[in-house]
Amino acid sequence: RDLTQLELLQELVPTAEDNVNRHISMAREWHPHDYVPWDEGRNFAALGGQDYDPEQSKLSDVAQAAMITNLLTEDNLPSYHREIAENFSRDGAWGTWVGRWTAEENRHGIVMRDYLVVTRGVDPVALEEARMIHMTNGYVSPAGSQVGLLHSVAYVTFQELATRVSHRNTGKVCDDPIADRML
Repeated sequence: RDLTQLELLQELVPTAEDNVNRHISMAREWHPHDYVPWDEGRNFAALGGQDYDPEQSKLSDVAQAAMITNLLTEDNLPSYHREIAENFSRDGAWGTWVGRWTAEENRHGIVMRDYLVVTRGVDPVALEEARMIHMTNGYVSPAGSQVGLLHSVAYVTFQELATRVSHRNTGKVCDDPIADRML
């Protein structure tokens, strides 16, 4: 039988519910502040400290680029959330999935930004400027496209796998056990 995208997603509710419940039950509890070496932090010039100097970073150029790319991807969460949430109900398994995914992605952005600023891993002014540009541009499905529900599910599935691989590789290239555990 032919199903609309909405009907197909409704058919998948039991599977989505099983998997979101499995994910939540297996998720290891963690908190962003536990992965930031706060004792390495110090004030910047606005509070009487010293502004960022590239010599302060312990990260290689490759590690810096990878961390920034990963963080900007996490920072664009509101755009991704909007695209996905527009296609799903806030109720039931799909709503729980969208909300949980958003909360978990936000955690990653928090810990990465705090780590980079506290360790002076990258220029915080340049990072904030890049974030503002990236967030202002956001993410929008191609104009006039009817990508809809199934595209949203497929996109997030592939994005999650790609992000996991990217984070693992970034953690290794940072050559810092804290960054490696964090990612």
